[in-house]
Amino acid sequence: MYTGESVAERQQRIITSILHSAPDLLDDVSRSITREREQRRITQLKYRTKNRQIPLSLEHDIQQLRQQIQRHEVQRRNLVSVSPTIVTPWIVVSEYFRLFRNGFKGSQASPSNFTSNQTPYEETQMNFLREFFSPRISVNSGFGLDALIQEWLAVPLMCQDMTVHLLRLEYDEGNTILAFIQTCATITAEMLRCEFPYFVDRQQDHKTFRLMTKLVGQQLVIRTTVRFEWDSVTRRVLGLHYSSDLVTPFLKLLGNLQDTARVLENSLLSKATNELS
Repeated sequence: MYTGESVAERQQRIITSILHSAPDLLDDVSRSITREREQRRITQLKYRTKNRQIPLSLEHDIQQLRQQIQRHEVQRRNLVSVSPTIVTPWIVVSEYFRLFRNGFKGSQASPSNFTSNQTPYEETQMNFLREFFSPRISVNSGFGLDALIQEWLAVPLMCQDMTVHLLRLEYDEGNTILAFIQTCATITAEMLRCEFPYFVDRQQDHKTFRLMTKLVGQQLVIRTTVRFEWDSVTRRVLGLHYSSDLVTPFLKLLGNLQDTARVLENSLLSKATNELS
């Protein structure tokens, strides 16, 4: 149907319509650009966060590799091509921690009162002590192999899954070797109740329950330095003295010195490590 509208008028009407809707189109375009910018910002943030995490992950991996290298170095030194008939303090100390890596699980037997109830592995441990340790060896709690064995016997009562890792060995002055070890054990509710008076002498109030909840199931890692004194004439260990740090691992688990002091006060584990320190 003819409307009487000229071509010029129709073009003008179309242009007017476009100009009328232009603000809405511009708003849509602006919102689209804003969304794209926000998405790019989020993507860049994720990328930067990931890049920051990479050095931390690499640092953790490097630390683990260093620890593995130290352990392998100890093992390598223990497997060097030396005649087995030659006894060196380095070999004796390495073998000592290999044999006692899980402590001594035997009975109250002593080298002078050895019973047939010992397992073959326990017998190997005892024979090793008799062969390479002086009968009058000096240890933290006293003198003699009996004192050394009693120190070991006290530990498994508290740490059933204890594992001792020899990290590295160093020669000190004279005929002295320093062994750096790491002892790991899982904290259990039974351990806390049996060995820490704080959890026995007090009622199960909120604070006690809170501390027990923090500790149970955690891995207790104790760093220790052991000093071995070697007699090159008799080829035996004359002295074995421990120095353990028990505060640091509990401080790491509990988060403050006040709770750490409460837990460790008069604990049997503290006394045991003091005997070994």
